[in-house]
Amino acid sequence: HTGTGTFTGTGPNGGRPRPIHVLARGQVTTPGKLVGPGSLAALAFAPARFALPEEAPEGERRAALARWLTDPANPLTWRSIVNRVWQYHFGRGLVDTPNDFGRNGSKPTHPELLDWLAAEFRDSGGSLKALHRLIVTSETYQQAVTANAAAEARDSGNSLLWRQNRRKLEAEAVRDAVLAVSGTLNLTMGGPGWRDFVIERPEHSPHYRYDKADPEDATTWRRSVYRFVVRSQTQPWMTALDCADPSMRVDKRNESLSPLQALALLNNGFMLTQARHFAARVQRECPDDLDCQVERAHALALGRGPSPAVRDDLAAYARTHGLPALTRVLLNLNEFTFVD
Repeated sequence: HTGTGTFTGTGPNGGRPRPIHVLARGQVTTPGKLVGPGSLAALAFAPARFALPEEAPEGERRAALARWLTDPANPLTWRSIVNRVWQYHFGRGLVDTPNDFGRNGSKPTHPELLDWLAAEFRDSGGSLKALHRLIVTSETYQQAVTANAAAEARDSGNSLLWRQNRRKLEAEAVRDAVLAVSGTLNLTMGGPGWRDFVIERPEHSPHYRYDKADPEDATTWRRSVYRFVVRSQTQPWMTALDCADPSMRVDKRNESLSPLQALALLNNGFMLTQARHFAARVQRECPDDLDCQVERAHALALGRGPSPAVRDDLAAYARTHGLPALTRVLLNLNEFTFVD
């Protein structure tokens, strides 16, 4: 930083980057033409070479790149963002290769819609909240997953969006949902992240022991967005639920069903602990009334009340095995872990 607080960069000599040369066949011993700050010449909406003084520090060069990326005439940025948001809501983007809008990627299934959304997002001030609202209030998003034989025959992959896609919650969303219904979710914003591992320091590199973490540690009951991520070692429970490997670039997560997922949701210490807290919550809210406790637990987990027959079955199960066992069952239902 300079005395005025302006960011100059992280490199030496006041943030001025070292000279970069074209290297024919990657040969560092024979540098070629000097390369100046710029971007892709294939996109003609703005000059590919940035109009900067030769001595411009790193900070000014980064700012020039940011202006190029967010230029209102840059089609790639706006299309890419709205495609990511669309993928978040539907499980699949209008372009099914969100990291590749080029010739090697997929063509958009609805090119006019993609362009309209991009222009609407750009011209409305770039509000992601408004974009989310626009999509989730659309008739397309509000469709059910109900099958249609005629539509299935024409478009079995649902690329034309004649129904909603049935999707699982992401690993982080499953975890946060468990904490929310159990009444233990800490919604404190900001601050340092939380760790669900213990660091062991042997002679060489540290070991991250997820198995030694205490599931009753209330400091870990914050939203998953604040989770301390170790790139070199994945979290086993989250990985079983298709959480992305943080050491890799993942444009679209896997969505799988496996026995390991069922075992993780049923037997993991986190799930057992939260099932007990879930039971304690409904006991506080409905003291001395098992039917009320069952109905409350069902409504918290699934967003709806049980039918009389289901309520009676669940109450009988709770009498035999205890309320924590019942709440554990509710947290393992498909209706809890699937969006629809």
